[in-house]
Amino acid sequence: MGRGSRHSKNAGTMGSEAQTYSERAGQGYGTIRERLGKDAVGNYYDCRLSLQPVVDPVCTPDGYLYSREAILESLLQQKKANRRKLVAWEAQQQDELRKEEERQAVLQQTSLLAFDRQNHMGASDGHAQSLSMAIQAEAEAMLAEKKVVSSAITIQENAEKMKEMRAFWLPSKTPEARALLGRPDMDTFCPASGKKLRLKDLISVQLTRVPEGQTGFAVDPVTKDTFTNASRLVLLKPTGDVVLHETWKSCIAPEGHYNGIRVREKDVVELQRGGTGFAAHDGDKAQASKYWQMGPGSGRADLRGQHKAARSLGGLVMQN
Repeated sequence: MGRGSRHSKNAGTMGSEAQTYSERAGQGYGTIRERLGKDAVGNYYDCRLSLQPVVDPVCTPDGYLYSREAILESLLQQKKANRRKLVAWEAQQQDELRKEEERQAVLQQTSLLAFDRQNHMGASDGHAQSLSMAIQAEAEAMLAEKKVVSSAITIQENAEKMKEMRAFWLPSKTPEARALLGRPDMDTFCPASGKKLRLKDLISVQLTRVPEGQTGFAVDPVTKDTFTNASRLVLLKPTGDVVLHETWKSCIAPEGHYNGIRVREKDVVELQRGGTGFAAHDGDKAQASKYWQMGPGSGRADLRGQHKAARSLGGLVMQN
């Protein structure tokens, strides 16, 4: 059967078969999303860096818990990295200043050389301009290679040889774009939220541990109810205590005091809750996605669980 002039006529002809959406989905093309289980999402008392129960916990203004040692080490490493980037940026600025000085010196010598050729050797304006452009191009190539440009005379002596050589690997024949560094941001950021975080923003946390012999990690200091991953917890910044949201609303907020210390609405931080495995509770944290470049069975990705490909009824068949 020959090919027609319309796509609808060509769709089923030999050599023009195309997979349907369901066939491609059955082979696992594209992004596959999967519900994570309860064990795949951290608990409310886990450090966001070490993924272990917090030790000497601190909290960020956004409600993320960290072990004090872990977050301090993270902030310190960020500051060291920022200083290294700043040193590299300052060195680049000094190098650019040196290049600009050499470029201006070569430009001045080039102008004098072109003037001399025009007035003493009878060179035309076009020849003098081409000479200037050749010298400037070679000077830029030498500066890009971090070489010191001695003078325009030295560059001009090699100009004729450069024209005869047609090798593509010559610096003047293969100019490269300069990789310029931007001025680094000296701020430190929260590893979990990505927002700016300073050392003085960290809030000390006092978790009331469960009595010996009982299950759980911490309890409400007022009602003695054990916290779970489904509990809505708030931190009282003046005291560092963690209580249930219901306790705050019904017992502490009406009086405005806790243990004799004034606690206002702005002094309360809601902690990030742990995972339960339910999408309605965990939101995006309970979803995982994986992108298959060529579908399962291609050798580029592993086969796992329910995402193992089914045999296609038409089109391209993947051997699983």
